[in-house]
Amino acid sequence: MKAVGIKDLKNNLSSFLDFVRGGETVLILDRNQPIAEIKKFDQKSDLTKQYLEEAVASNSIVPAKNQKGINIPKSLLLNAGIKTKISTAWKEAYQADRD
Repeated sequence: MKAVGIKDLKNNLSSFLDFVRGGETVLILDRNQPIAEIKKFDQKSDLTKQYLEEAVASNSIVPAKNQKGINIPKSLLLNAGIKTKISTAWKEAYQADRD
């Protein structure tokens, strides 16, 4: 592990990132006090995926049955004319609220 002050890190960032790419961890110091670490990103430690797996395991959430996406029926989609009316009405309401 390498330790570096903020000023040196700022002035030599590329070289420290080379160390990180090589698997080394860089400890960042502010007035000789550790404040952060820079380490190589681990694709295996996907925290979002880990969180979701833990939430499913603890029954906090129920996973989707269909992971492909949502198909919205055409009958529910707004046509361009209605979108324009909604947009105009929203803008008018927003302006009225601001005045």
